[in-house]
This record gives sequence, structure tokens and C-alpha cells, in this order.
Amino acid sequence: MRVICVVLLLAGVQGALAFYGDGDVVVLTPDNFKSTLMKQPALVEFFAPWCGHCRSLTPEWQRAAQALKGLVKVAAVDADAHRELGAEYGVNSFPTIKFLYADAAGQIQAVQYSGGRSAKEIVQWGLQQAQRVALARLGVKSGGGGGGGGGGGGGGGGGRCGGGGGGGGGGQEDFYSGTEVVTLSDSDFHSQVVDSEDLWFVEFYAPWCGHCKSLKPAWIELAASLEGRVRVGAVDCTAHKQTCDEFGVQGFPTLKFFGQNKEAPEEYGGNRDSGSLAQFATQRWSAQQPPPEVRELLDDHTWEEHCIGHEADPGLEVAEVKPKQLCLLAFLPHILDSKADGRQAYLQILRGLTVKYKDRPFSYMWAQGGAQTELEANFGVGGYGYPALVAFNPSKAKYASLKAAFEEAHVRSFIESVRQGFESVADVSGQLARVATVDAWDGGDGEEVVEEEFDLADLMGDDESDEGAEL
Repeated sequence: MRVICVVLLLAGVQGALAFYGDGDVVVLTPDNFKSTLMKQPALVEFFAPWCGHCRSLTPEWQRAAQALKGLVKVAAVDADAHRELGAEYGVNSFPTIKFLYADAAGQIQAVQYSGGRSAKEIVQWGLQQAQRVALARLGVKSGGGGGGGGGGGGGGGGGRCGGGGGGGGGGQEDFYSGTEVVTLSDSDFHSQVVDSEDLWFVEFYAPWCGHCKSLKPAWIELAASLEGRVRVGAVDCTAHKQTCDEFGVQGFPTLKFFGQNKEAPEEYGGNRDSGSLAQFATQRWSAQQPPPEVRELLDDHTWEEHCIGHEADPGLEVAEVKPKQLCLLAFLPHILDSKADGRQAYLQILRGLTVKYKDRPFSYMWAQGGAQTELEANFGVGGYGYPALVAFNPSKAKYASLKAAFEEAHVRSFIESVRQGFESVADVSGQLARVATVDAWDGGDGEEVVEEEFDLADLMGDDESDEGAEL
């Protein structure tokens, strides 16, 4: 299992040069990052000098750089000092290793590494990625990425059986019968997968392969967990060699994700546990979905469905809703203060976040300042006035507050800081309040309530000479 460092900001941070100042590892900064990668693909470590696991990796990373010198560039980025680079490439733990290269359009593409931390494993994977890019430039489909050997490390997620030989076939129906995994064949692969609008995650396997047998429980669990989002299939390459040859399968198991471009599936090279597989597939599924809606917080139902979650109720046929990873809740000025245009400007900032982070399990809500006073008290809203923004983790009952102006640049920087663990957090104050039921905003500028003027004489009486009258 991959070990990661919890992102905590510690004192005594050393610079990148203290890690890799001498040797073959290229130190990257925002000034030389893109220019370096435009010249040559590179294995890049995103690290933090204070991270213990990064320190442990340093000698192996240096050995990998020596071995790959002249073949593949090996580099390192201090992602604590250069957070913008880490944020751009989705780095949320240290160390993170990625293979970066420039595509035909001059865009930097990234493939994440999730294998072992030895120089040998890193070098093997780096060469596989370089070969894949080189063959792609020739218009040749790359193979399984780790095939050929008996049990060599394949893609960092476990070993692979060699791709040669057709013996031991005929076991496809028995291999995944009675499960949610769809068995695919030469005769129906194109109609089921390539010509379908569904997203597919497909295993190309051989029934005799030990690594395929090891993967089987996780693949079955994955198929059940992704039901309704991504279809999970399997092809027995000993029985259906034509399909496996078409998609360049050279070792078993080979896992490919068939997204929008079915003719060019994405090969999976990560860990083979059900959690890692599900995370990979879910991220691809989420990327195909429209951005989530920015919802007005109107009642408890909205709060439960789109933030804190709720348990299942079989009697009412209500399914369980799990808490969101992060709920972004904005408390906006009263409509009479901002008017409709001002409110829409704030909401547009939130809508921009839904596009940027649509593959993340976040929710986005807003309420008019003062409409949810008990909830505001939970999050300490008031000290900074309106608008206010909090990032709330319902599972941990912790939150962080935006302390800068509610402007696009500040908001985006705040969310990145929260995601990477750099933002200070606090416990929810008291028991989480229930949400007050309010009327939805009608989209207008609001109407001021004008109190009706009254004649004092109507209240006091007409007879001003009645000295005995009491108030």
C-alpha cells in the first residue's frame, strides 16, 4: 500500500537544493518547469523538504536519475515552496511522482506513478512510459506496459503474467460467472464497448495467470460498487485473442478504461486494490458529468442531500447518502445590499469552482446572511461580515474560513490551500444546527418594506385638552 505524508506545515523547511543540489536530479521551479519538459519527458517528484517519506525516497530517486541519465530526465519540485505547480498537477500528498511530457499540441500531459519506491521499480516504470510516448509518436499502439516476463512489476500496481501462449483458455464463463462483471468476447466487444455510449473499465486476462486470480476479488467488488456509473468487463485473451491483439495487450492482467474515445482507451497502471481502482474510474466518470449545481440552502433536506448525508430508510425506500468530502457554503449579503447583479457575481465565482473541481466530491451552497443564524454560529461567521465562505468537512466536523476578500483569485487560492492541507481549520462550534426553512430567492432585487405612517392623533386620541387621559 502506498504510504503518504500527511500534509502538515512544519518549521525548519529546507530548500530543494538541500535535497538535490548535487547530482543528476534536475531541480524544477516555475521559471524552468515548462521549458524543461518541452525539451524532454521527465519523471518528476513533487516533494516537501519536511516530509519524512520524501527524505527516505531521496537516495533511491538519485540512483534512478543516475541510471536514466541520457535516457529519461529525472527531476524534482519543491511543492511546498512552489504550491502553484503542485496545485496545477493535482498534488495533494508527498511524495507524488508523475511522468510528464509534451503532447503534439505542446500541452504538458501527466501520468501518475503509484508503484514501489525502489530505484529499480522507478526506472522500469519510467522506461515503460518513455516507450509508450515514443510509440505513440509513430502512431503505434503501445502494449500492456509490463508484459514479457513471468511476474515482473506491471505499471506499479502489481505483477503481470507474460502475454505469450494460448494455453489454459476456455475458462471465461467460470471466471466471473454470477458477478456484476460483464464477460466480453471477440463477437460482442465492439457492440458492447466500442459502439456504446457507456463508460467501460475492462480487464484483459488469462484464467491461468496468478496475478489475474489475485485481482479477481477486487475486480468483482469494483463492478458492484460502480453499478450505474461505469460498466466493468473482462476479456479472456486465451479465448478471444483478436480483441486483445487489437488493443495491444502484451501481459496479464491489462486494465484499460474506455472513455469518450473508445478507439484509444486509457491504460491503468495504479494499485490493484478495489479502492484505488474505484477512485480512478470514479474520477473519469465524474469528468464526463456536468458540473454540480450551486444550490440555495433552503431547508434540512437540501443540507442532508448535498452536504452532511443521511442514513438509509428502507421503510420509506430512501437510499443512504454519504457525506460530501467538502461542502463550500457561502453566506451572501442581504439582497437589498447587493441587489441581483451583485448576488449573481458572487454566485458566478462559485459556479467557476464547480467546473474546476467537478471531479471532486464537493458540494456548493449559499444562504443569505442572517437567514441561517444558528448555522452561522457553528462556523463563526460574523467576524468578517458578508459575504463569507466556509469549507466544511462534515465527516470530521471541521471547517476553514476564507479570511480574504470574496474575489475569484482569493477564493480559488483558498480552496487549493484547503485541499493541500495548508489552511488552518477549526472544530464546528457546538452541535451542528438544523437548517431553517426559508423561501427561495426569486432572482429579483428585493423590495424594501416601507412601514405605513400613522397620525399620532389616531393613536393618542383627538381630545388634546383631556388632561385626565392616561397613556
